[in-house]
Amino acid sequence: MNSRPSVLVLMSTYCGERFLREQLDSILSQENVNVTLLVRDDGSKDNTMAILSEYAAKDSRVSWTTAANVGFVKSFSELMRMGWDYNPRPDFYAFADQDDIWFPKKLITACRALSTMDVSKPCLFTSNSMQVDAEGHELELFHPGPSPKYRKGNVLVFGTEQGCSMVFNRKAVEMYVCNEPHLNWHDRWLYHICYFLGETVYSHEPLFYYRRHEHNALANSHAAGGLAGEKRKIVRVFRILFTEPPITNHVEMAREFYERFGSLLNNEDRRIFMRFIVCRTNLLSKIYMIFSHHFIYPFSDPNERRLLKWLILAGRL
Repeated sequence: MNSRPSVLVLMSTYCGERFLREQLDSILSQENVNVTLLVRDDGSKDNTMAILSEYAAKDSRVSWTTAANVGFVKSFSELMRMGWDYNPRPDFYAFADQDDIWFPKKLITACRALSTMDVSKPCLFTSNSMQVDAEGHELELFHPGPSPKYRKGNVLVFGTEQGCSMVFNRKAVEMYVCNEPHLNWHDRWLYHICYFLGETVYSHEPLFYYRRHEHNALANSHAAGGLAGEKRKIVRVFRILFTEPPITNHVEMAREFYERFGSLLNNEDRRIFMRFIVCRTNLLSKIYMIFSHHFIYPFSDPNERRLLKWLILAGRL
């Protein structure tokens, strides 16, 4: 790896004036990397574009464009295409939210890990984060317990680490751009590409502040599906198991991924995908998932571990 690797940061903005300056400053202040920032504004109606124009005027590392509002998922997919064609070609790429705050060593930590991997494969780095509220007060780690123990099956069930933590190589961008998802989130899709067809590495050390507030795209989502709080636990379980639609579109995502990449998977991975794709209605697949070591809950909460088994049995994934 070069002494100062280059990283192209891909950011989608939408009405982000409240926190944008702090995030831009944290990205442009990354240590020991040559960072450039490519922003696609998704049709903001506040002063976001004025802020981007101000930063681009004073710092040549910042470039931005604006387009019609298509939502953050399609906006990031467009950024991946723009990043693929970006010149000069960077060593690595990263996703960025508009309202977080990056620690100074976030990118160099990722680059050092990625530099040890096979460049011919799609490779991705993710990390833990410290959650903060709108005023910047620390709340808790995104993964407060021990480091998650991901296995192949529970990657399908739980999807991904935080997209805003992801740093990845050019092969990952190539496979994404050539196989852009129709149904699924950009970060989940990219994580699956790298996990099943390349390499991923996770650092349990928090490398940025993840802002939770009333207007971010997934406000409080990490806790929304949890079982914390005895008073609401029974009601929440009942809703998940019996009244709400399946809590994710991960089965549909797995089906689409298998259609695109099934021929590149090894035999064991094909079997896991095939079991998971039919798990809502196939009893044998449900039994397989309950007892397979691949579908063990990756986090430390025993209540969530039990809930996973009930979700499998109820066909609610």
